[in-house]
Amino acid sequence: MAVALIPFKNMSIAETLSVTTTPIPQWFQRINIKQFLMDALLWCALAVFVILSVINVNALRAYPLTSIRYETPFSGKIAYQARQYSVEHIDDETFWPTFWHETQASIEGEYSSTNAACILFSGDATLVWPAQYLTGTAPGATDGAGCAVSSSLAWELWGGTDVVGKEVVIDDEARTVRGVFKGDDLLALVSVRDEDTTQSFTAVELSGGPSSITRSNVKSFASAAGLGSPGNILMGMPVSLASALTALPLFILALYGFSLCIARLRTRPAAIQGSLLLALIVFAVFLPGLLDMLPGWMIPTRWSDFSFWGDLVSQIGNDLREYLLLNPKLRDVQYKVLLLKQAGIAFLSVGCALSICFRWHSKRQRI
Repeated sequence: MAVALIPFKNMSIAETLSVTTTPIPQWFQRINIKQFLMDALLWCALAVFVILSVINVNALRAYPLTSIRYETPFSGKIAYQARQYSVEHIDDETFWPTFWHETQASIEGEYSSTNAACILFSGDATLVWPAQYLTGTAPGATDGAGCAVSSSLAWELWGGTDVVGKEVVIDDEARTVRGVFKGDDLLALVSVRDEDTTQSFTAVELSGGPSSITRSNVKSFASAAGLGSPGNILMGMPVSLASALTALPLFILALYGFSLCIARLRTRPAAIQGSLLLALIVFAVFLPGLLDMLPGWMIPTRWSDFSFWGDLVSQIGNDLREYLLLNPKLRDVQYKVLLLKQAGIAFLSVGCALSICFRWHSKRQRI
């Protein structure tokens, strides 16, 4: 069988093959290799970006949705009284606080010593520093003698991560390593007992509380619990924004696909009405799930309350301003890195979605 050597550029698959006894299907003859590969590449890239975006959003969801910060440290006594307030009002949908403070500390291991970041916390360690533990676990809320260290700090002090149960001295106080978590930063998480009033804190992570949390709820709790007026109130708006960015490229494709359906049916009014009805039914089915993805403060109690939307825009602006003006701690840097990564992934995924729509449109114009 003779094969003709023909340049592949801008040629269909059929043009690159010699004439054979087997007829080539017409649909196969119309395939353009270059165009086909470009379309496949765009779809694969979009799929990868969407998967990365979902993974990134899940990492953001590991952080508490409500956090308050103070410029001036408050005493452990105030923290203890605030926790007692939560205990006394546990039936009133009140918040449960976890306190922490980030500082630099002298840390001595078995073979070496170093200065590293140290987070003193009282409460739930997973709210203070969400992490993947390689060995062991985070010290518990009632563990006043334990700590957890990052894998980088474990390598710095012991030359490995198999250090659970070893003793470490942090600012002249002996601690026992309860776990090692994955991390590139030299960091130690140090547990403080609830009744230890000798420590001071600058940040509070809030769990529980009302089903629909607003900034007013947080301010009221801080005032009633004796914590005073917060310097910053960080809400969960960035997570909701990140979730919306994940769905944006898929929304663009769905919208363009729907417009194509309407264009094809423009001479058939009954079919257009049926398509619109089907779209409304699909939207109604998925609407509850979409609303569940949003925090309660982003959903109006009455949809006819038009003043709500102006207040919502103002609140979102305040939340963004809080994050941008925040004097970041090490944990906040990790959170901001995830947000910036999400913005970059969203930019690329939206670019892929728009490119796919543009190529579809160009093909329709040539037909």
